[in-house]
Amino acid sequence: YMEGLLGGPENHEWILNELSGVIFKNPLSDLNDDYAGWETADEYLSGNVREKLSVARLCAEKHPGFAINVSALERVQPKLLDASEIEVRLGATWVDPNYINDFMREIFETPERKLEQGIIGVQYSNVTGQWNIKGKSADFGNPLIDATYGTQRANAYKILEDSLNLRDSRVYDTIEEDGKEKRVLNKKETTLASQKQEAIREAFKDWVFQDAGRREVLCAKYNELFNSNRPREYDGSHLSFPGMSPDIMLRPHQKNAVAHQLYGDN
Repeated sequence: YMEGLLGGPENHEWILNELSGVIFKNPLSDLNDDYAGWETADEYLSGNVREKLSVARLCAEKHPGFAINVSALERVQPKLLDASEIEVRLGATWVDPNYINDFMREIFETPERKLEQGIIGVQYSNVTGQWNIKGKSADFGNPLIDATYGTQRANAYKILEDSLNLRDSRVYDTIEEDGKEKRVLNKKETTLASQKQEAIREAFKDWVFQDAGRREVLCAKYNELFNSNRPREYDGSHLSFPGMSPDIMLRPHQKNAVAHQLYGDN
């Protein structure tokens, strides 16, 4: 359309040069079609900008023209959060199960032999979204399991498994009533188990960022997964309003709101 207004297809390159930084060609579009994949800056420089930067860098290696995409995306990357700004909770599905094994090894002093042989170990199912600790009863005579971080009725592995699955630890008694077995909540033992569960959560919070290597890996993964999106900022400065009274002067935020309605399907 612009070429038609300005005299024909011979103005194609000139138009693109004039709009450099105002529009960007998306590398995921058809690179052989000069008319495909163009997006305005406010659209292209929003969303998952970390992923877009990775794609642009990869594409720029073979197509130098995408260097402008790389430069623009680098300028709008969200500030990287450090460990003081990140909370890693027990049960976060993005945490590698190996780290939970390391946590047990150091805090519960789980026997190394039983971890290496797979007798005791942490497992996570991507299908069900459930955590499981196998061999919960295989660590005998460890006071950290039955006293410090657990109880005689609910040991530390059972409480840790509940915590990973975002469940409150509960202890039940089985009684017989009218000739039928019935499970009844043991309030005293449940209260004790809850105290141990809180102790495990606090121990994990203190432990998780102690190691520099672990801290670096977890912070990088958190930023990649949860700190990659940039909200779209609509720019209406280019809009004109034919027929509007010349006495009415729209403010910038009002023009931006109109742009949001036009381009944001809202």
